[in-house]
Amino acid sequence: MRTEKPVIGVGIIGLSAQGGWAATAHVPALRAMPERFSIVGLCGSSREAAEVAAGAHGVAFATADPATLAAHPEVDLVVVTVKVPHHRELAAYALDAGKAVYCEWPLGNSLGEAEKMAASAQERRLPAFSGLQGRSAPALRYLRDLVKEGFVGEVLSTNILGAGGFPWAGTASARTAYVTDVTTGATMLTIPFGHMIDTLSWILGGFERLRATLATRHSRVLVADEGRSIGATAPDQIAVMGVLSTGAVASLHYRGDVSPETNFRWEIMGTDGMILVEGDSGHLQHGHVRLTGRQGDEVLTPLSVPAKYRLVATDPAGYADALAHAYRAVYDDLRNNTSLAPTFKDAVENHRLLARIERAAQ
Repeated sequence: MRTEKPVIGVGIIGLSAQGGWAATAHVPALRAMPERFSIVGLCGSSREAAEVAAGAHGVAFATADPATLAAHPEVDLVVVTVKVPHHRELAAYALDAGKAVYCEWPLGNSLGEAEKMAASAQERRLPAFSGLQGRSAPALRYLRDLVKEGFVGEVLSTNILGAGGFPWAGTASARTAYVTDVTTGATMLTIPFGHMIDTLSWILGGFERLRATLATRHSRVLVADEGRSIGATAPDQIAVMGVLSTGAVASLHYRGDVSPETNFRWEIMGTDGMILVEGDSGHLQHGHVRLTGRQGDEVLTPLSVPAKYRLVATDPAGYADALAHAYRAVYDDLRNNTSLAPTFKDAVENHRLLARIERAAQ
């Protein structure tokens, strides 16, 4: 589907006046490109909540009915930014209305749900984008090109140590406690680890074979703002070892607990050198990483991201940065029939990989 419209109208499901990911990242990402996107409407949990959110964010149209938002004549792209169990139902409103859709990752609350969502978009031949924005982050696009262009030579091995952090480290808030429940589809495995392994596969190739261990070491979680504890079922320790399609050996370990020195460390070792990727958070999808590298016997030196990888004037340290670059890719795909932004099909592949890991851990 190609559009001739210079400015794409966006309707957001889940934009609240109380904050949240849509307000923190989606709104500033879209508004960083007023020549490409305009937020024309939103859908809230109630009519009152929608109107309050519209006033807070300066959005003209507000409704509590997702079908009404999707059918709005000025909405070209429906953005779904709510909890995972509602993704399939809400994305369906956009597809039924013949509109393009951008749905946050994880795509569905299971592999089966994600496959059905992708099949529905394909049947309708509608653009369907997935929130795997790590692929769009400037530093990670640069990293991919470095590997492809042979900076390290043939990749021999790679290892990652990362931290999921709050709320998988034994303490949560009332608002985030649901992610410690494995049935919600929003867990440390699917969110920080899921984003990370999608980016790794995109840069280095998928897994040919693997072994895995999943464990829940914080079986009781303190809900700090309510002064009570709850049982946790989602894994807070994830270890995966295997061989990539290129033959490179990979070792990945994510844990809930944080350590300032190693909240994220990724080594890529090759025949001609190495690249080290470091960050203060295990949430690689934000693209907040530092790159250093060496070739031969050189010492590690900083690898600054060239200016050509920055396509949007957002703050590189902000949460909107990687997402803004993802929206830039979405715009190009809608306008020019390119294939730059991650799609529902890409999300299904990542869901399948996580399902493999769960089976291997059993």
